Amino acid sequence: MTDDPNSPNGNATIGPRWLPAVLVVAATILAVVTTMTTWVRTQALDTDQWVEVSGELLNESEVQEALALYLADQLFTTVDVADALESRLPEDLAGLAGPLAGALRGPATDGIEQIISSSRFQSVWQTANRAAHEAAVRILRDDTRDSISTADGTIVLDLGTAVRNVGAEIGIPESALDRLPDDVGQITVIQSDELADIQNAVTVLDFTSWFLFIVVVALYAGAVYLAVGRRRQILRSVGISLIVGGLTILLIRAVGIRTSVEAFVQDSTNKPLAELVASVLTVLLRQMAWTGVAYGLLIVAFATLLGPYGWAVATRRWVAGAADSTAAVVGVCFGAVLLLLWWSPGRAFDRWITALVLVGLVIGAVVTLIRTGRQELASDPPASDNPTPSNADVESVTEPVS
Repeated sequence: MTDDPNSPNGNATIGPRWLPAVLVVAATILAVVTTMTTWVRTQALDTDQWVEVSGELLNESEVQEALALYLADQLFTTVDVADALESRLPEDLAGLAGPLAGALRGPATDGIEQIISSSRFQSVWQTANRAAHEAAVRILRDDTRDSISTADGTIVLDLGTAVRNVGAEIGIPESALDRLPDDVGQITVIQSDELADIQNAVTVLDFTSWFLFIVVVALYAGAVYLAVGRRRQILRSVGISLIVGGLTILLIRAVGIRTSVEAFVQDSTNKPLAELVASVLTVLLRQMAWTGVAYGLLIVAFATLLGPYGWAVATRRWVAGAADSTAAVVGVCFGAVLLLLWWSPGRAFDRWITALVLVGLVIGAVVTLIRTGRQELASDPPASDNPTPSNADVESVTEPVS
């Protein structure tokens, strides 16, 4: 991929001059959209991610307090604590069972909160969340067993085991716990009369989360390819656009949390807890946004490395000299791929097709840097330390070849 040597000042393009910039803008908008869809798919349909987030929520004191209140309410409304106390009190003190039951609710809630922070309860919590989420994913993807009915579109988080364990921990008799109703501690997670529409939406989400990623990469690559004579400039614009896109997602997240809490939480005392839950649920979105910023910074750095600066020319020549052997080139590419596998930026390695695209881009960048350096070594142009040469000099030297 070389520039047309006959183009004036090296500033020609294939097609309209404005087209590369339009492609960059379109790709950036789609990058924001695909980040949001990937987050929704991963957060909503990845059981391991859901269990991890639910565990992080349980570590928050506000969530522990709210859950303790819920479990205490479940126990004291389904178990006749006064009757249990009356059977244990002397006959002349039996009349105190009711007041004692009411007085015990506060200390019992505090005790339940301490139980919730234990590793044993966290294990029960994660088990319940995993079971509920796996059932939800099977239903949403219409992949249920024949024995499971999805007619009512209802999925529950079953904390019945947690309620019984907590009751035993605070001293409620086993006979009373045996009388707990079967639906105790069940929290409805999903209830929809339009389950078929939700299943169709999940199918679309599964497809778009990777397809849009491919489209974004293709648009950015097309913009660079069409910008004959100014590809380094457009490549730098791609990096800047990714930085802007990442910061835009962070802004959307912040505004979305605030507006959602204001719209859906009427009780002001519950708003801090709702903001906390929303923040934890969108941690992955924040990570993906910062990954986009990191991508952008790396691309800007790579575009700068292809520039006419003395240090950049010296670096390219050094890289080309160090990569004289095929084994060295393969080793550098392999090391870059291993780094990506370890980092797994933006959940790109969740699917093999997006992983292959990302690996291909990294290998292409390494090969471009090496080939550019080899061309310069072959032609042996004077290495100038002047950081502001003419556009023709810049692009004729630094334009990558493929």
